[in-house]
Amino acid sequence: MVNLYLIPFALNQYTPSKPLFGFTLIEVLITSTIITLLVSMAVPSFAKLWQKQQADVYVATLQRAMATARYSAITSREIVSLCPYSETACGEEWENGIMIFIDKNNNGIIDDKETLMEFIDFAPNNSTISWRASGRKNYLRYSPTGMARQFGRFHICDKEGDLSLARALVISRQGRTRVYRDRNNDGVVEDTNGAIPAC
Repeated sequence: MVNLYLIPFALNQYTPSKPLFGFTLIEVLITSTIITLLVSMAVPSFAKLWQKQQADVYVATLQRAMATARYSAITSREIVSLCPYSETACGEEWENGIMIFIDKNNNGIIDDKETLMEFIDFAPNNSTISWRASGRKNYLRYSPTGMARQFGRFHICDKEGDLSLARALVISRQGRTRVYRDRNNDGVVEDTNGAIPAC
C-alpha cells in the first residue's frame, strides 16, 4: 500500500535538469587563434630578453674571474695568470672557458710545480669573446701587488651582429674592472667617451 503522505514530499525533491552551458566550435577556434597570436608576439621579446641576460652573465663571469685571479695573486704573493682554457697552456678561444693558475715562472704554462686553481666554464651562447690588451697578449696576469700586467678590454659580441647584445669589460692597470653602460638609452652600451664595443 502506498503511503499518500510521502508523495508530496517526493514531488518536492524533484527538480528539472538545468541547461548545460559550453563553447561552440567557432568560439573555441576564435579563442585559440587569439591565444596563438598573443604567444607569437610575446616569444621574440622573451628570446631577446634571455639573450641580453646571457650577455650580462658573460660579463659577470669575467668580472668574477678577474676578482678571483687578483685576490689569488695578492694572497699567494705570486704571479697569477688568467687565460683561455687549454690542457696545460693558455689557449686561444675565450669561449672555451677560463683557467686561473699560479704562474711562478711567468711563462703561461702550467708546469710541474704549478697547479690549476680554477676553471670557469661558459654556458653555450651565441656570443664571441675577444681580449684586446696592451702588448697584444691573449692572457691576463696579476702581480702580487694586485696590478694587472696586461690591461685592456674584453668585448662580448653577438655572432649575428646585434649591437644591443654587445658588452664590454675594461681592466685598468690597477687591476680594477668596469663595464660599458647604456648612457644615452639607445639600447647599445658605451664607454665613458661614447665608444661602443668593437664588434
